[in-house]
Amino acid sequence: MEDSALQFRIQDGDRSSEVFGRKREVQPETEERTFGDMLGDAINSVDDAKQTADQQVEDFVAGKTENVHDVMLAMEEADVSFQLMLEIRNRAVEAYQELSRMQI
Repeated sequence: MEDSALQFRIQDGDRSSEVFGRKREVQPETEERTFGDMLGDAINSVDDAKQTADQQVEDFVAGKTENVHDVMLAMEEADVSFQLMLEIRNRAVEAYQELSRMQI
């Protein structure tokens, strides 16, 4: 599996998923997942990436780690995830505005 900040994959066999590179448990098929649930999970994964990057920066500044490469990767992953989330939000707002301008 490739490492990527923009990765989204669901495997039915082991009930796990990866959203933006973060493992999450998938709900059983008997429960319906709404678009809001999936969007909430994606937003939470962006927040997790930011918190991970913040923690790695704090550890680096405190001298707990010397690997600046991993710190920079975590920061960039968080940044790219956040930019993707903003772009999705912008497209959703544009779609809503276009629908609201339609005449019925």
